Amino acid sequence: MLNITGQVLHVFEKPAAKRGDETIDAKPQVQLLGEFFLPNGDSKFDLVTLSTDTPKDFEQFKGQTVSVPVGAFSPSKGSVIYFIPKGSKPCLA
Repeated sequence: MLNITGQVLHVFEKPAAKRGDETIDAKPQVQLLGEFFLPNGDSKFDLVTLSTDTPKDFEQFKGQTVSVPVGAFSPSKGSVIYFIPKGSKPCLA
């Protein structure tokens, strides 16, 4: 399991959407600002948006740095999608 550590910037609900005949439900999301290290030893800050089943767990940490377990998969070359496994909770870093 991986962990992402970053500052909780925003918690919001992504609105429902329609794709063809399929309706995609609204879902709560959290945005974390994290520092990512580069192969050359430098680093950059990046905004990561994650879906969550428990937005209230993140609301209490707005503006603070948290660590949360994540899973990752690559649906295509050069693309990585992160997700918060069910039951995972953020904790202060």
